[in-house]
Amino acid sequence: MKRSNNIQSLTRRTLSFSVIETLAADDSPENTFRQSSYTSVTGGGWSRGVPMLFLTDSAENRRQRESIGALIEAVGIVRPTDWILNIHVSGYFSLDLLTDALEYAGGTILCAGGDMSAELATKTLRQYRCNFLTGPVTELIKLSRHISSLPPDIRSQVRITKILYTSESLLQSQRGLLMEIFNSPMIYSDADTAHDGADFIYDTRAMHVEILTRSSSESNSPLNQPVAEGNSGAIVLTSLQRLRNPLVRYNSGDIGSLHLLPAKAQSQIAPERVPYLRLLRIYGRDKQFSFNWGSNYFHYDTIHKMMQTEEFGILQRQILLGWEQGVQGVESMEVCILGDSSGTKDSVLPEDELVAQVKFSFLVITNPYFRVVIVNDVNDFERSGTGRKVTRVVDRR
Repeated sequence: MKRSNNIQSLTRRTLSFSVIETLAADDSPENTFRQSSYTSVTGGGWSRGVPMLFLTDSAENRRQRESIGALIEAVGIVRPTDWILNIHVSGYFSLDLLTDALEYAGGTILCAGGDMSAELATKTLRQYRCNFLTGPVTELIKLSRHISSLPPDIRSQVRITKILYTSESLLQSQRGLLMEIFNSPMIYSDADTAHDGADFIYDTRAMHVEILTRSSSESNSPLNQPVAEGNSGAIVLTSLQRLRNPLVRYNSGDIGSLHLLPAKAQSQIAPERVPYLRLLRIYGRDKQFSFNWGSNYFHYDTIHKMMQTEEFGILQRQILLGWEQGVQGVESMEVCILGDSSGTKDSVLPEDELVAQVKFSFLVITNPYFRVVIVNDVNDFERSGTGRKVTRVVDRR
């Protein structure tokens, strides 16, 4: 078949942000983008700047949530008897989106949010006999570690049979911890092995998914070609449910691959739905542009801009990612900084204020596994073995 030259151009994150920012600030009556809309915000890649406002048609948004719930019910994740504790972060779409979708799927939801203490969340699980837990991986690990520290008679009252995780890939060590603490629950959104990525079933009538070569995903060249089925590449998404505004063929920034629905899954789904369902395997963000830690993705260009803040007085820096010693399944991050100690600039922040600002910029205030380390010499950094350059991000995970 001859390929059409009229294919929709790719839309990338940076372009989307600039267009959305312009439309969101335009309150003229002619701007229909702001009318009858559902709002959600993002930091635009974790930064502490003004949150980026996303608007979608409110009626379309409700229908989309209902269709997500119908899909969750169809694949058997939620049953009418499920009581679900949702520990996603409030103030962002995860808490209300997952709540609505799981309610549409037939479950009974308790919204705990991301700020509920592990002690109170555990009490809620026991008091209301919740059997289903959903949240970002980091919060699930935090809660499971608290439960593991409880006396056996209290711990036995927590009876989780299902876990639905979001926001980041589930590592093998983290999966093992959840399986141990909760006595082998069903864990949804993970693959058979953690390094294979997370598997998602989607309805082709609701979303069009393309997997393109990583180089072609960064251009609008007519030579863009999809990779062979089963091979990994850049995920490009087109929603077929948001029709009030023009369709957007969006480069998600994630890496993934497309697969047929496994036979085992097909056998558990109504036959009339099977032809429309495919499997999208997501490996995470493209590591050329960002890294993930603590349920957040950190973009290299945003870090670079933040570290160049004049009042920080940072001469060199390095980020070390790894596993916290003696704590199973918990990631650590160290931001190592060589500051300007010459005393020639009055505008440079004192060391304690610099540390506080860096923690704030990384969306971390009290997490003990995030540390800012002030070094005294460039030799305190890890350096490459060839050119002796300071490696900006060292990932030991």
